[in-house]
Amino acid sequence: MSQPPKTIEKPKEWHSLTEIPERHDVRSDPPAGPVTVDGNNKDAVQPARHPFLAGASPTLMMVTWDAVVYLFSSVSVRIKRLGISARSFENAKHEGCEKSLFFESAAGATTYLIPNPIVFEAFGMPCPYKRAVSVEHSYYVQWSRFLLSKDPTYKSVLTEVKCGGSSSTSDVVAVAHNGTRTAFEVTLNTTNVLANASKYDNTDFARIVFLCRDYKLREAVKACCREGGLNPDLLAKLDYMQFSTLLRRQRKLSLY
Repeated sequence: MSQPPKTIEKPKEWHSLTEIPERHDVRSDPPAGPVTVDGNNKDAVQPARHPFLAGASPTLMMVTWDAVVYLFSSVSVRIKRLGISARSFENAKHEGCEKSLFFESAAGATTYLIPNPIVFEAFGMPCPYKRAVSVEHSYYVQWSRFLLSKDPTYKSVLTEVKCGGSSSTSDVVAVAHNGTRTAFEVTLNTTNVLANASKYDNTDFARIVFLCRDYKLREAVKACCREGGLNPDLLAKLDYMQFSTLLRRQRKLSLY
């Protein structure tokens, strides 16, 4: 009795472990929620859209799905990845902003689309934001954690870590392999700068970095701390950085 021919498995395609794998082809149709069946025609299966997505144009659906899947991409990267014209993207962006699906935010010369929490609900996905007070602030906290977690000098990167013996928390804490901790405070304006600095007084953090939206804000925060009468030992631990500096540093490491 003859044996059936053996099948030869195709070898798996190699990819670098430091690269973020593609999770979905964003140019394919994004999921639009639960599926409903037409009662008159059992073969007619239609996706039931979330009310917030009702009436959205195909391009807006594509841009919104891309904003959820690739949360931390800049606008310029999105346009290139989606393969659409800048004009089409702008039209979809304005439509999405009017529907409150997302909003535009600038960090220096880089622009981002920040999805509102309702968008994650509409696609049946968990919302990554920890705080409900400011979606923009929560977005940049997660953005910072994402970038810092790619840095091999850190053993772990956590968000919303308790600061000292008070009820205050640090936005992001990076722990080095030798155990030293660096706190990062996401700073979008000069409100509560001194309070955010003072909560680190008499703590074991080796460095406290104010991660600022742009250069102008960075200089304003630096002046505020320098002239705010802070404890000299605490003031010596403070550092100031722009979002663009962190992004550039991680790109130089070829990790993002």
